[in-house]
Amino acid sequence: MRQEACERLTRARARRPSPSGGSDARDGGCSRSLSSSLECRPAWSRVQEEPGIFRYLRSSIASSEMSPRIRLIVAACLLLVTPAIVFAHARLLRSTPSAGAQLESAPKWIRLVFSETPMLAVSRIELFSSDSEAVRLGEVRVDPADHHAIVVTVPAQLDSGTYMVHWSTAASDGHPSMGYFSFTLVRPLASMPARSATTPIGQTDEKRKRARGRRIDDAVQFALGAPMWIARWTGFTALFLLIGAVGFRYVILGRIPREDREPDEAFYQIAATGAATAGMIAAVVLVVTSLLKLYAENVAMHDIAPGTILFSTSWGWAWLAEITACVIAVVAFAVAHRASNNRVGWSIAAICALTLAVTPSLTGHAIGSDDAVFAVPLDSLHVLAGSSWLGTLAMILLVGIGAAAKAPGSISIGSRVASLVNGFSPLALVCGGVVVATGVATGLLHVSPISKLWTSTYGMTLIVKLALVSLLFSLGAWNWRRVKPNLGGDEGVVALRFSAKLELIASVLVLAVTAFLVALPLPD
Repeated sequence: MRQEACERLTRARARRPSPSGGSDARDGGCSRSLSSSLECRPAWSRVQEEPGIFRYLRSSIASSEMSPRIRLIVAACLLLVTPAIVFAHARLLRSTPSAGAQLESAPKWIRLVFSETPMLAVSRIELFSSDSEAVRLGEVRVDPADHHAIVVTVPAQLDSGTYMVHWSTAASDGHPSMGYFSFTLVRPLASMPARSATTPIGQTDEKRKRARGRRIDDAVQFALGAPMWIARWTGFTALFLLIGAVGFRYVILGRIPREDREPDEAFYQIAATGAATAGMIAAVVLVVTSLLKLYAENVAMHDIAPGTILFSTSWGWAWLAEITACVIAVVAFAVAHRASNNRVGWSIAAICALTLAVTPSLTGHAIGSDDAVFAVPLDSLHVLAGSSWLGTLAMILLVGIGAAAKAPGSISIGSRVASLVNGFSPLALVCGGVVVATGVATGLLHVSPISKLWTSTYGMTLIVKLALVSLLFSLGAWNWRRVKPNLGGDEGVVALRFSAKLELIASVLVLAVTAFLVALPLPD
């Protein structure tokens, strides 16, 4: 029976196409995200092996068949229909033993090297013989010589035959990945140990376990694909609105001179109350999307206890900080809603907004980067500046103009809106510059060499985002040069409302691409 199983494994391995040469684990192994199927297909080659129209379009983008303009359009379309969960971040780069290795002596340890730093608490390595029997291994630990590598000892003696290594892990950004590869132990019969080093677990139970794993993987693919992309998109939008509500209260309303505010106190009160309401709604939405993120992690890492994910990983602690800040923000905005001049409520809401501006960098690419000491502050500033810019603009459109129309008094709507825009212009100028500076710096950290910008999926997605950001700046410049000088009358308010809507639509598209971008692996 063992011989037949070995022959089946050998034939299956011979039928699989493999890249050329090298001792890398990708030569015969399998590295995939938790949502992909159990067929042995590396995540890095998923694009090349994808059948049908997607395979043709992706290969055409990478080749010279399309003009640069057509490439950009096709890449943008693919962003909207590709499930983000299929991309695993911590990819297996190489292993010891290497995939498909023929060994004359049993290995003393198994060492896996990944593209990003794996979280030890959720890392698993299992070894199975050709009879689907589990081999006792030591405890998984981080290799002190390389923080991208994990090691497990093989204390038992092994019989001759083919062995399968199953592994699963997650990078610091919380994106899980798993895979497997095989190696063969070949040695003379005289040197074979008298006793088997494997622990029988039952072939029927193992088949049932693998079938259950396939069902779970299919469920993950369905549940965590496009729905989770929409959840991330919604979460980013809510974060922008929450930070924008605080920016609107402190930077826009707070900068109105007292002598101008006292004659029109009703307008100030209505606008501040509306901002508190919008912030509270945004905080509630963030609570929901944060819970969905935790659900996604639990489903994707179904064999890891939720307590381990929350309290033994950096991602878990960052999530706890995020959900705590969201809940406190709901209460703080509710207090500010009841009394718009309540400084305590608004101060606590501002602290929560600053905390929430940092948490995306602690659960995304920045914390998983080798340059995290630079990437995390840059990413946090990028989120804070972008949210202050676009979120505050959204508050002017959604809250400020409505308050200007509702407030009683003799002051015209145009004059009130003009005071808001005059306070917003310096904020937009500063935050826009910070967004560009931090975006360029982060791009240089993540996309190196620069050729990865047009040869990798991450790079092409980043180009789409840059194009939309350029559109945002163009609309902002139009508002500043053409719309702002005409404010003061009702016609100017109508023009501002229209142009601001276009700017917000472009910002929502930027957030949609960003929600996809954060799920992509960084270029190798």
